[in-house]
Amino acid sequence: MRIVALVLLLLLVTPPAHAGGWAVTYVDPVAAVEPGRAHTVGYWVLQHGTHPYEGDLGTTGLKFAGGSGEPVLFKGVRLHETAHYAVSFALPAGKYRVFGVQGWFADHEIGTLTVPGTLDIKPVERGEMMPWPDAGKTWGEVRPPLPAGLIPAVPVPQPAASVTPTAPEPSERPIWVVAGVLVALGGAFWLTRRLRSGKA
Repeated sequence: MRIVALVLLLLLVTPPAHAGGWAVTYVDPVAAVEPGRAHTVGYWVLQHGTHPYEGDLGTTGLKFAGGSGEPVLFKGVRLHETAHYAVSFALPAGKYRVFGVQGWFADHEIGTLTVPGTLDIKPVERGEMMPWPDAGKTWGEVRPPLPAGLIPAVPVPQPAASVTPTAPEPSERPIWVVAGVLVALGGAFWLTRRLRSGKA
């Protein structure tokens, strides 16, 4: 009985991140990073690597682990686009492992940053990731840098074709129309002469 109670207690206190939930942090393109200078980077936190988490995610940011010291966390702020954040950081020269802090999801290893230098992104294992069909409704032109095939392309509006109005081509009248007009004119002329000669 004590074992059953202990198992139930462990299930109740286990955070949701251990219940099969997972996410991926994608970083917007990063310029060269200089030591001691402030840099701002955009990043996306996507559940299952493809779509926004529905609910309160909690604290997000980037964590830098280098040497024997404690990892340093720089907290992010939410941007206008769904699941898009930005973080500012400054680091001394060195080599760092970079992690995305993803709220209640486990941290995601993004890659290695050399300062001075650039961020070397660790490729994301596609695993169970699937394309996100609602991407067109969720994001516009500013969208996550997902691997090819995981997000449908945004249709690019084509400029409307210019139409130059043209005058209609004069159509040739059928011969019977011309003949009918001539007969009518001739008849009117004949009738007019008869009426005049009748009055005389």
